[in-house]
Amino acid sequence: MKLSIIIPAFNEAKQIRACLESIQHSMREAVISPYEIIVVDDDSTDDTADIARSLGARVVHSGKRNIAATRNRGAAAAESERLLFVDADTIINPRVVMDMTQAFENGFVGGGAFVHFSNPAPWWAHPFIYIWNGFTKLFRLPAGSFFFTKREPFQQAGGFNEEVYATEEIGLAAKLKQYGRLKILSSSVHTSSRKLYQFSFGEILLLLTRMIFSPSRTLRDRSRLSLWYERRD
Repeated sequence: MKLSIIIPAFNEAKQIRACLESIQHSMREAVISPYEIIVVDDDSTDDTADIARSLGARVVHSGKRNIAATRNRGAAAAESERLLFVDADTIINPRVVMDMTQAFENGFVGGGAFVHFSNPAPWWAHPFIYIWNGFTKLFRLPAGSFFFTKREPFQQAGGFNEEVYATEEIGLAAKLKQYGRLKILSSSVHTSSRKLYQFSFGEILLLLTRMIFSPSRTLRDRSRLSLWYERRD
Protein backbone atom coordinates (compact mmCIF):
# COMPACT_ATOMS: atom_id res chain seq x y z
CA MET A 1 0.00 0.00 0.00
CA LYS A 2 1.61 3.26 -1.17
CA LEU A 3 -0.55 5.75 0.71
CA SER A 4 -3.27 5.76 3.35
CA ILE A 5 -5.56 8.79 3.30
CA ILE A 6 -7.34 9.34 6.61
CA ILE A 7 -10.40 11.57 6.91
CA PRO A 8 -11.90 12.29 10.35
CA ALA A 9 -15.59 13.06 9.97
CA PHE A 10 -18.56 14.02 12.11
CA ASN A 11 -21.84 14.81 10.33
CA GLU A 12 -20.09 15.72 7.09
CA ALA A 13 -22.73 14.42 4.65
CA LYS A 14 -22.80 17.79 2.85
CA GLN A 15 -19.02 17.91 2.36
CA ILE A 16 -17.65 14.36 2.22
CA ARG A 17 -18.58 13.58 -1.38
CA ALA A 18 -16.62 16.51 -2.83
CA CYS A 19 -13.67 15.67 -0.61
CA LEU A 20 -13.59 12.01 -1.65
CA GLU A 21 -14.06 12.77 -5.34
CA SER A 22 -11.19 15.26 -5.23
CA ILE A 23 -8.98 12.61 -3.64
CA GLN A 24 -9.88 9.98 -6.23
CA HIS A 25 -9.30 12.40 -9.09
CA SER A 26 -5.97 13.51 -7.62
CA MET A 27 -4.75 9.95 -7.13
CA ARG A 28 -5.56 9.08 -10.75
CA GLU A 29 -3.87 12.18 -12.15
CA ALA A 30 -0.83 11.82 -9.91
CA VAL A 31 -0.64 8.08 -10.72
CA ILE A 32 -0.61 7.04 -7.06
CA SER A 33 -1.50 3.37 -6.78
CA PRO A 34 -2.34 1.49 -4.71
CA TYR A 35 -3.89 3.72 -2.08
CA GLU A 36 -6.68 3.48 0.46
CA ILE A 37 -9.15 6.01 1.81
CA ILE A 38 -10.23 5.60 5.42
CA VAL A 39 -13.11 7.70 6.71
CA VAL A 40 -13.14 7.69 10.50
CA ASP A 41 -16.76 8.26 11.48
CA ASP A 42 -16.92 9.98 14.86
CA ASP A 43 -20.51 9.01 15.76
CA SER A 44 -22.20 10.85 12.90
CA THR A 45 -25.98 11.03 12.98
CA ASP A 46 -26.33 11.79 9.26
CA ASP A 47 -25.39 9.86 6.09
CA THR A 48 -21.64 10.51 6.27
CA ALA A 49 -20.69 6.83 6.59
CA ASP A 50 -23.09 5.62 3.88
CA ILE A 51 -21.87 8.23 1.38
CA ALA A 52 -18.25 7.35 2.13
CA ARG A 53 -18.88 3.64 1.57
CA SER A 54 -20.77 4.31 -1.65
CA LEU A 55 -17.65 6.05 -2.98
CA GLY A 56 -15.35 3.19 -2.08
CA ALA A 57 -13.90 4.44 1.19
CA ARG A 58 -13.32 2.13 4.13
CA VAL A 59 -15.25 3.38 7.15
CA VAL A 60 -14.03 2.79 10.68
CA HIS A 61 -15.76 3.96 13.83
CA SER A 62 -14.31 6.27 16.43
CA GLY A 63 -16.96 7.69 18.73
CA LYS A 64 -14.33 9.59 20.70
CA ARG A 65 -15.65 13.09 19.90
CA ASN A 66 -12.04 14.15 19.89
CA ILE A 67 -10.33 15.06 16.62
CA ALA A 68 -6.91 13.87 17.76
CA ALA A 69 -8.25 10.48 18.87
CA THR A 70 -10.24 10.14 15.66
CA ARG A 71 -7.14 10.81 13.56
CA ASN A 72 -5.20 8.27 15.62
CA ARG A 73 -7.96 5.70 15.11
CA GLY A 74 -7.55 6.09 11.36
CA ALA A 75 -3.76 5.78 11.57
CA ALA A 76 -4.11 2.56 13.56
CA ALA A 77 -6.37 1.11 10.85
CA ALA A 78 -4.13 2.23 7.98
CA GLU A 79 -2.06 -0.26 5.98
CA SER A 80 0.52 2.10 4.49
CA GLU A 81 3.80 3.46 5.82
CA ARG A 82 2.79 6.85 4.38
CA LEU A 83 -0.13 8.64 6.02
CA LEU A 84 -2.08 11.62 4.74
CA PHE A 85 -4.68 13.29 6.96
CA VAL A 86 -7.29 15.35 5.10
CA ASP A 87 -10.24 17.16 6.66
CA ALA A 88 -13.67 16.20 5.36
CA ASP A 89 -14.40 19.73 4.09
CA THR A 90 -11.10 20.01 2.19
CA ILE A 91 -10.57 19.69 -1.56
CA ILE A 92 -7.17 18.47 -2.74
CA ASN A 93 -5.64 18.43 -6.22
CA PRO A 94 -3.10 16.43 -8.26
CA ARG A 95 -0.33 19.03 -7.88
CA VAL A 96 -0.34 18.94 -4.08
CA VAL A 97 -0.31 15.12 -4.16
CA MET A 98 2.64 15.04 -6.55
CA ASP A 99 4.52 17.58 -4.43
CA MET A 100 3.84 15.52 -1.31
CA THR A 101 5.13 12.38 -3.04
CA GLN A 102 8.29 14.23 -4.02
CA ALA A 103 8.77 15.39 -0.43
CA PHE A 104 8.55 11.80 0.78
CA GLU A 105 11.07 10.72 -1.85
CA ASN A 106 13.41 13.53 -0.79
CA GLY A 107 13.51 12.23 2.76
CA PHE A 108 11.10 14.54 4.57
CA VAL A 109 9.28 12.81 7.44
CA GLY A 110 6.14 14.87 6.96
CA GLY A 111 4.63 18.24 6.21
CA GLY A 112 1.65 20.10 4.87
CA ALA A 113 0.44 22.62 2.33
CA PHE A 114 -0.89 26.16 2.12
CA VAL A 115 -4.62 26.53 2.69
CA HIS A 116 -7.10 28.68 0.77
CA PHE A 117 -10.87 28.90 0.87
CA SER A 118 -12.91 26.76 -1.52
CA ASN A 119 -15.83 29.20 -1.46
CA PRO A 120 -16.36 32.89 -0.65
CA ALA A 121 -15.39 33.98 2.85
CA PRO A 122 -16.09 37.10 4.95
CA TRP A 123 -13.72 39.98 4.17
CA TRP A 124 -12.07 39.79 7.59
CA ALA A 125 -11.10 36.13 7.12
CA HIS A 126 -8.65 36.67 4.27
CA PRO A 127 -5.93 38.38 6.35
CA PHE A 128 -6.13 35.51 8.84
CA ILE A 129 -5.57 32.87 6.17
CA TYR A 130 -2.54 34.72 4.81
CA ILE A 131 -1.13 35.12 8.32
CA TRP A 132 -1.70 31.42 8.95
CA ASN A 133 0.04 30.41 5.72
CA GLY A 134 2.99 32.62 6.62
CA PHE A 135 3.11 31.12 10.11
CA THR A 136 2.95 27.63 8.61
CA LYS A 137 5.84 28.30 6.24
CA LEU A 138 8.02 30.10 8.78
CA PHE A 139 7.69 27.54 11.58
CA ARG A 140 6.98 24.45 9.44
CA LEU A 141 3.76 23.67 11.28
CA PRO A 142 1.20 22.09 8.89
CA ALA A 143 -2.53 22.65 9.14
CA GLY A 144 -4.66 19.61 9.94
CA SER A 145 -6.60 20.02 6.70
CA PHE A 146 -3.63 18.46 4.84
CA PHE A 147 -1.03 16.80 7.05
CA PHE A 148 1.27 14.04 5.81
CA THR A 149 3.80 11.92 7.67
CA LYS A 150 5.61 8.62 7.61
CA ARG A 151 4.32 6.01 10.02
CA GLU A 152 7.54 5.39 11.96
CA PRO A 153 8.15 9.00 13.09
CA PHE A 154 4.40 9.38 13.66
CA GLN A 155 4.49 6.50 16.10
CA GLN A 156 7.76 7.63 17.67
CA ALA A 157 6.19 11.01 18.31
CA GLY A 158 3.20 9.36 19.98
CA GLY A 159 0.65 10.32 17.35
CA PHE A 160 -1.77 13.17 17.93
CA ASN A 161 -2.15 14.29 21.54
CA GLU A 162 -5.55 13.04 22.70
CA GLU A 163 -5.51 15.25 25.79
CA VAL A 164 -6.39 18.28 23.66
CA TYR A 165 -9.46 18.86 21.50
CA ALA A 166 -7.86 21.21 18.94
CA THR A 167 -4.43 22.28 17.56
CA GLU A 168 -3.32 18.66 17.85
CA GLU A 169 -1.53 18.95 14.50
CA ILE A 170 0.72 21.74 15.81
CA GLY A 171 1.82 19.64 18.76
CA LEU A 172 2.53 16.62 16.58
CA ALA A 173 4.49 18.67 14.04
CA ALA A 174 6.70 20.05 16.80
CA LYS A 175 7.49 16.50 17.94
CA LEU A 176 8.07 15.21 14.41
CA LYS A 177 10.91 17.71 13.99
CA GLN A 178 12.92 15.58 16.40
CA TYR A 179 12.92 12.76 13.84
CA GLY A 180 13.52 14.60 10.57
CA ARG A 181 12.63 17.50 8.33
CA LEU A 182 9.13 18.80 7.67
CA LYS A 183 8.15 20.29 4.31
CA ILE A 184 5.51 22.94 3.69
CA LEU A 185 4.58 22.59 0.04
CA SER A 186 4.27 25.61 -2.20
CA SER A 187 1.09 24.10 -3.63
CA SER A 188 -2.18 24.44 -1.74
CA VAL A 189 -5.48 22.82 -0.83
CA HIS A 190 -8.90 24.45 -0.49
CA THR A 191 -11.08 24.19 2.58
CA SER A 192 -14.60 25.34 3.36
CA SER A 193 -15.28 28.75 4.89
CA ARG A 194 -18.69 27.61 6.19
CA LYS A 195 -17.84 28.04 9.89
CA LEU A 196 -16.91 31.66 9.32
CA TYR A 197 -20.58 32.26 8.52
CA GLN A 198 -21.94 29.96 11.21
CA PHE A 199 -19.96 31.69 13.96
CA SER A 200 -19.72 35.44 14.37
CA PHE A 201 -16.49 37.40 14.23
CA GLY A 202 -16.93 38.13 17.95
CA GLU A 203 -17.27 34.45 18.82
CA ILE A 204 -14.17 33.52 16.85
CA LEU A 205 -12.16 36.40 18.32
CA LEU A 206 -13.17 35.37 21.84
CA LEU A 207 -12.11 31.79 21.17
CA LEU A 208 -8.73 32.89 19.78
CA THR A 209 -8.22 35.12 22.83
CA ARG A 210 -8.90 32.22 25.17
CA MET A 211 -6.52 29.98 23.23
CA ILE A 212 -3.75 32.59 23.47
CA PHE A 213 -4.13 33.57 27.12
CA SER A 214 -5.41 30.29 28.59
CA PRO A 215 -4.30 27.59 26.13
CA SER A 216 -4.15 24.60 28.47
CA ARG A 217 -7.59 25.16 29.99
CA THR A 218 -9.19 25.99 26.64
CA LEU A 219 -7.69 23.21 24.52
CA ARG A 220 -8.47 20.51 27.08
CA ASP A 221 -12.14 21.46 27.40
CA ARG A 222 -14.30 20.47 24.43
CA SER A 223 -17.16 22.68 25.61
CA ARG A 224 -14.95 25.73 25.01
CA LEU A 225 -14.19 24.74 21.41
CA SER A 226 -17.55 25.09 19.70
CA LEU A 227 -15.87 26.15 16.44
CA TRP A 228 -14.59 22.57 16.08
CA TYR A 229 -17.35 20.57 17.78
CA GLU A 230 -20.64 22.41 17.39
CA ARG A 231 -22.66 22.04 14.18
CA ARG A 232 -24.79 24.95 13.02
CA ASP A 233 -25.67 23.73 9.52
